[in-house]
Amino acid sequence: MTEIDSYLVWSNQKTMWWRPRNSGYTQYIEEAGRYTRAEAEEIVRKATVDGQLKHWRTDPVSGAKYWSFDEVLVAAPEAIEVPW
Repeated sequence: MTEIDSYLVWSNQKTMWWRPRNSGYTQYIEEAGRYTRAEAEEIVRKATVDGQLKHWRTDPVSGAKYWSFDEVLVAAPEAIEVPW
């Protein structure tokens, strides 16, 4: 199994990546901050609702209930090629 060196944090609330040093959000993965696992876990933990990693939400149209995760950590790719 390969050891993961860095992580990205995705915000389901903002539908964007966290920038480096917790300095806002970006829609571009190549501008996303790279964090250690401990740093990413801390961001996710602090961004939870009442300390819960997931919570129930209700779809405003259908009324269906579903689990929602506000922030999630993702293994960072080794290299990201910028298309421009």
